[in-house]
Amino acid sequence: MSKKTSRRQFLKTSTVISAGAAVVGGLTIAQSAHAQGSDQIKLALIGAGGRGTGAIRDRAQVGDNFKVVAVADAFNANNVARDLRNDAGKADNPLNGKVDIPNDQVFGGLDGYKKAIDCLSAGDQVVLAAPPGFRPFHYRAAVEKGCHVFMEKPVCVDAPGFRHVMETNRMAEEKNLKVFVGFQRRAEPHYYNWVDKIHAGEIGDLQYSRVYWNGDIWCRQRNRGESEMNFQVRNWYHFVWACGENIVEQHCHNLDIGNWVHSKGDRMGHPVQANAMGGRTRKAGPEALLRQAPPFADQAKWDEWFQPIKGQFYRQGQAWDHMFVEYVYADGSRMYSQCRHIPNTWSPVSETIIGTKGSGTPGNLVGRDGQRIWNNTERPVKNPYQWEHDLLVKAIREDKPMHGGWAAAHSCMTAVLGREAAYYGKELKWDELVEKGRPYMPNGEVTSLTQEAPVQPDADGFYESTVPVPGTYNPFV
Repeated sequence: MSKKTSRRQFLKTSTVISAGAAVVGGLTIAQSAHAQGSDQIKLALIGAGGRGTGAIRDRAQVGDNFKVVAVADAFNANNVARDLRNDAGKADNPLNGKVDIPNDQVFGGLDGYKKAIDCLSAGDQVVLAAPPGFRPFHYRAAVEKGCHVFMEKPVCVDAPGFRHVMETNRMAEEKNLKVFVGFQRRAEPHYYNWVDKIHAGEIGDLQYSRVYWNGDIWCRQRNRGESEMNFQVRNWYHFVWACGENIVEQHCHNLDIGNWVHSKGDRMGHPVQANAMGGRTRKAGPEALLRQAPPFADQAKWDEWFQPIKGQFYRQGQAWDHMFVEYVYADGSRMYSQCRHIPNTWSPVSETIIGTKGSGTPGNLVGRDGQRIWNNTERPVKNPYQWEHDLLVKAIREDKPMHGGWAAAHSCMTAVLGREAAYYGKELKWDELVEKGRPYMPNGEVTSLTQEAPVQPDADGFYESTVPVPGTYNPFV
């Protein structure tokens, strides 16, 4: 949000929240602002995986005058363009009439995003949902074009990426562009009402919080003859340069809530230091077995050869699979963070806040005596992934303040601080890491699947030599 308008003030002016739906006098929010339907927004989708295509469908539910005109994805652009066109031809689909993607505006490869953005004009919109390491470059290109932005979290994977995003945030604010980042919890009533109550002192002074994201994650096997860069981009979750680790890619949701609460809504709020630990208990898959594969031309013979060893594969890459971080804020309050990717283990995804007078989980506050202080009664009537698009489109159509890039950048950098503290094995200061933290995404942008990959396996196909070791790892450039 702008410096002069708090998030809560903005939401209070928005019927999308108070009404529980984007409806004003029988019209959608956008239709109420542009009832004649004359102001069409063109939209480009950058990163056409599940979250990107999901965002397009959520965007369509808003009901305003927009049209998807371009798609860019390293691997899947043609198929997604086909599916979107098919949906647009169905009378009962929200995308009906909302897609006009010519064949020459469907772009593959890692540099396709530039061509897709070039299909737009100032005042149009992009949806950015490629792997996180690419986000700073995609965001910059969109803002330079003058486009409003919906982008998925996280927005950076290292300190140089954070600095890059912060500069782009300044550019976006100077151009009065609207930016929403996919921290959808910030659009949910049981979260923002809860945070307001905590900031109002309902559970006293904040002492500490506990935030968790535990579970498991997908892993994609290497294809025959696949280049190293192609494999790493396709299997991006397991390489720090493309993903940032679990703590950055998923756990940033919970860390964002912690920053929101501990920083009293300050869009620049963040911890000042962290110490952490973690490790890698499930080793990389035996890639050497694939390197020994006979040169079968017939897929059936390959499948027959591969089937007996398939179960030996668990996970490739260099990522750790568990971390624990203690963050310290300027007021002395602490956030305890836990994330893990190990199957068949305790797997909460949650946030708990502890104050001097009580405690709470989203939507609920209780006193020290266990008696309920407050319970949220304003329940969402729609998917929170939908609400974030309602808010962004309302801001675009009515020229309301909307700049989620600031808080999002700080929450993602909070995750980077935790990861680097775990790798380092020592206490790490925010300011020092922001200024001197090492890059993971290559300094020269990755733009081709034929480039040399940022990390390389050993002769047996393992990445263990690239895995950080506490006590010897240097987090600084």
